[in-house]
Amino acid sequence: MTAQRRNDAQWREFEKLIARIEADAGPQGIVVKSPDRIRCKLTGRLREVDATIRTKAGTAEMLITIECRRRTKVQDVTWLEQLATKRSSIGADHTIAVSHSGFSPEAETVAQHLGITLRRIADVQAEDLNPLLGLDVVIFWHKGCVCTGVGIRTYRPNEEDVRPEPDEIDYVLPSDTDLSAPIFHGEAGSSWSINSIWREVQNSLDPYAEIEKAAPPITRTARIRYPGTVTIDTLNGPARLGFVFLSTARWIEPEFVTIEEARKLRYNGDGDVGIQRVEFSSARTKDWRISIQAPADTMSVDDLRTGGNWPNSDDG
Repeated sequence: MTAQRRNDAQWREFEKLIARIEADAGPQGIVVKSPDRIRCKLTGRLREVDATIRTKAGTAEMLITIECRRRTKVQDVTWLEQLATKRSSIGADHTIAVSHSGFSPEAETVAQHLGITLRRIADVQAEDLNPLLGLDVVIFWHKGCVCTGVGIRTYRPNEEDVRPEPDEIDYVLPSDTDLSAPIFHGEAGSSWSINSIWREVQNSLDPYAEIEKAAPPITRTARIRYPGTVTIDTLNGPARLGFVFLSTARWIEPEFVTIEEARKLRYNGDGDVGIQRVEFSSARTKDWRISIQAPADTMSVDDLRTGGNWPNSDDG
């Protein structure tokens, strides 16, 4: 693998896409990893493969490697011979070769002789999808937040039981305060920022509780108590900190991804019906996706496979 390919984000995404398709198509219990590194039986060095499938046949462990080519030229015999040699040197049981551009007739003949499974992947149109995959739209919900103010109450001895209200503060930080600046200082040289406080609030509370989806922003204030050992940087020098009142406007807004915007694919071998897959991906949040795939000719919802990657309710 060349340095250029290692840095090619589109190529890596292509390899990960193939791994996702194979993972969703396989039986329960398989383990798919992309990329993977396997030790060569001849040299003892680790060799990288685009993806692996680990599964069991009875009580025996099986290793299947997946190698991908995202190129404009049809793949020929040379690549398949290289894959057969690599498979033998790393001790894989089988290899799947995937090409975005297809294979030459000679390569298809050689693949049968070498025991390599060929797969092709191509885009399809919405009207060509199996009706069972005809999901019109997916909604991703995004949490939003903006700081609206930070109030400071300095430390007062003998106030351990006092719970001051947001209007019982000594001053408000300027609106242009850098939210990532380490303006708070604790013992042993520790320091943190307003953003750090917001992360603590999210870890200890549910700041989006009772906020209605697609509703106007709601402003709420979190009260955080600090001991007299914590100081804050002010224009007049460091001050001992008693309370921070962090006010934020919060909302939950939708992102609509239609079937026309989704990625629609066909994944098949020579002469078989193959698989159709639809992936709805968020344009705003990296790696958020929802997928659905099935054999192209199926008429049973039992054949549908769904997958995805998105935060659960505890991830914020």
